[in-house]
Amino acid sequence: MSQLPTLSICVPSRNRQVWFQDTIRTLTASLRTDIELVFVDNSDDPTIMDDFIVPYLADPRVKYVPSGETVRPMVDNWEVAFGATSGRWIVFIGDDDHVDPELAGLIPRIEEKMPEVEALDWARLHFTWPYPGKAPLSNPVPLLSEIHEVPKKQLKERAFRWDHARDVLGCGFGIYHGAVKRDLMERIRATAKTGRWFEHPIVDYDNIFKIIMHGKRFVHIRRPLSVMGVCPASNTAATTNLEDAKKKQAAFHREHKTSMDEMSEQAGFPFRSHQGVTACIAMTQDWFAKEYGHDFSGFEANFARSCAIQCAGYPTRAEYETIAASYAETFRTWKGGRYLKYFKPEFKAPERAKAFGGLLDGTLFYNDENGDIATPADFYRMAEALLMPIPDLVIDFDRIRVADSRAA
Repeated sequence: MSQLPTLSICVPSRNRQVWFQDTIRTLTASLRTDIELVFVDNSDDPTIMDDFIVPYLADPRVKYVPSGETVRPMVDNWEVAFGATSGRWIVFIGDDDHVDPELAGLIPRIEEKMPEVEALDWARLHFTWPYPGKAPLSNPVPLLSEIHEVPKKQLKERAFRWDHARDVLGCGFGIYHGAVKRDLMERIRATAKTGRWFEHPIVDYDNIFKIIMHGKRFVHIRRPLSVMGVCPASNTAATTNLEDAKKKQAAFHREHKTSMDEMSEQAGFPFRSHQGVTACIAMTQDWFAKEYGHDFSGFEANFARSCAIQCAGYPTRAEYETIAASYAETFRTWKGGRYLKYFKPEFKAPERAKAFGGLLDGTLFYNDENGDIATPADFYRMAEALLMPIPDLVIDFDRIRVADSRAA
């Protein structure tokens, strides 16, 4: 490539070659010349991807990092992936996901209007890959298109005080399904005690906390630009399956030199990874606060409410009661039990209703038992026919501020 690409798209992978290969086919089909495609394998059998990637290496946009002699922990795999990039902006997706390469054309238009922007966030679509026995799902497609700045103060409240959180934080603005300017990532690396871009095993939230703490200006795009896929082998697929989650957590800990549970135990934080995604996010926040001297007190009540929301997501009463009891015991002893009163989980039996398809409150719901959509890229192409084309998106931050003030 004759000049630095506008956007590097990174896809780190581990032992999910079937889905990884489909993602590679889709991304390389783009005709854009201002993107870089960084594919990083980290599989037990490296020959599968090493053989598959050969014809794609003729594409000057493609960089391929093969598996090493030993398995890389996830945090190291992301570190290797970022180290292979050269773009001015970088986005990471999973190997069963999709992102629109046309994002590379939108970035310079946003920079022209706001030169200090350093992080982009957008609406994301969600798609579960088909598999035998999968129940039909209603997949929402938001049809909005506004582009607006998000104040840093608001992001800090959402990230560090758990304001507006559900089972996960409502802040966004990380490099995973978001775009981050290289300058910001290099500042993060320069201030890191380890000299790394990524440090904590919960790598996406490690990055979110640092982006919000160190970034200058933040822009949210309400139009969807990527799809978060869930294949049968994904970690997301295990979040509401207790036995599957235990197996994946055990494998995750085996591959890290120091597990996040050990890190939290050493720091005196009582929550543990087996309690679920909400606990893992809090463990990452606690590590970040203590490692870099931040005071995030004031999040505790909101965090307890989020733990209750997580418990409600389990499909069986047995799983619900196991996690709810574990959280309750921890809240009884944590900080003198002051926040146990905010932890009020309720079991909600899974609904058996038929998946909905149609338009409701400005959002299209796609019933995936209809049609033959087989991949996240297929789903995005279907949604794209209903969305405003990316070149037609209006970027007028003054207009959006006026509209927001009137609404307030």
